[in-house]
Amino acid sequence: MDGNTLLEPLAQMSGTPTGLQYFISYINVLEGAKTKIKNLHWGAKNLPNADKRGAHLYLDDFLDIVAEFQDTVAESSSGILGEMSLNAISGVSLSCTTPGELINILLDKTTSFYDNLPSGTQYVGIKSETETFIKDLTKYKYLFRLTE
Repeated sequence: MDGNTLLEPLAQMSGTPTGLQYFISYINVLEGAKTKIKNLHWGAKNLPNADKRGAHLYLDDFLDIVAEFQDTVAESSSGILGEMSLNAISGVSLSCTTPGELINILLDKTTSFYDNLPSGTQYVGIKSETETFIKDLTKYKYLFRLTE
């Protein structure tokens, strides 16, 4: 599955992205991002960044942001649409080798997720949290650039 088709199966669900699977697919992207963040964090010495310690520390902080947002999306969507199965979450492999590349992938996937969220009133909280997460992504994009 390439980067452009991570959310493609969702468009096949009755033409509108309303089912729990829509949220699970995005949560799986976030799960893959958490794994990639830890890989970059533990391998910070091998990053092309000039300030390796700074990148290492920012990655730890960034992991907390991603994990908290993922938990919010999972719990909120389950509250609206019902519980997911016990094996629903399986991280999507993200092909990147720098924090900046990871941020760009997450900005792309999160913007697509946001743009296709259902419009019902019950989803406004998820939309708001996603807006905050997009803000956090742009903040960390700046912070990681400081370490280059």
